[in-house]
Amino acid sequence: MSKYSIEQFSEITGLNKILIRTWENRYDFVKPVRSKTNIRFYSDAMLVKGIKFSILAENGYKISKLIKLNEKELNESIESILINNKNIKAKNRIYISRLIQSAINFDQILFDKTYKDCVKDIGLIDFYSDVILKTMNKIGILFLNSKINPAHEHFLSENVRIKISSEIDKIKSEEKIDKNWVLFLPENEFHDISLLFAKYLLKSKKFSTTYLGQNVPRESLLSTKGKKVNYVCFLRSNKSNNYINELLDFLSDNLKESTIYMITSNVIISKKYKNIKQIKNFKEFVNILDSNA
Repeated sequence: MSKYSIEQFSEITGLNKILIRTWENRYDFVKPVRSKTNIRFYSDAMLVKGIKFSILAENGYKISKLIKLNEKELNESIESILINNKNIKAKNRIYISRLIQSAINFDQILFDKTYKDCVKDIGLIDFYSDVILKTMNKIGILFLNSKINPAHEHFLSENVRIKISSEIDKIKSEEKIDKNWVLFLPENEFHDISLLFAKYLLKSKKFSTTYLGQNVPRESLLSTKGKKVNYVCFLRSNKSNNYINELLDFLSDNLKESTIYMITSNVIISKKYKNIKQIKNFKEFVNILDSNA
């Protein structure tokens, strides 16, 4: 059983700590367990319940009514919101919560249904930008405590990777040959879901791609360089400044004939790197691809 602090419980569910304690005291909402050192913690089942209550409360349900609903009635109420609510943010919130629930419970059926419904509802690009990225961020909160089982994250990330790879395989090969796009992650970077999605975007717009994948030694990129080559790379903010500067210097100096698209939302890239273009989100990347189409 995983154990969540009230801070984690609050951040994942969206319920503030004062409200959580008020619901506990007045309505017997959940009963956190206390450790031997008297620290309160919440279980997987409590977290799932909190997520559902939070969604329904946001959509006008009163806690006095929610506390009387059984599991089936809670699920039916959420399903009703999905069907009848035209607010995209509210619906995405439900999709995010269901993906988190599927990861916590290792529920393959729920993951597959949520993926199918969400992509049908909002499309694959918005699904990735507005649902998956936010889901992975929330899942990351679970691992602030070393007692949390990392299998939850692996379940979700591997399922997303399989789905994106399947979508890539569905695209017919009708590549443009005027320019090749090389996709890679730098040394010691292994989280390649975003890179896979970038490949999907490029192939869907008929661009030729060379997918190098994870943990690519920077020197090996030299064998791919040329006048008609663009590069796509993801840079995470947890890298040291020295690492980032050395990487950018190397790419800028050795791939002068190419444009390097660095997708990162937190790292600030100096304007001195004339051939390195920072992209902050996938929708911006889509606009760039459309302008190059």
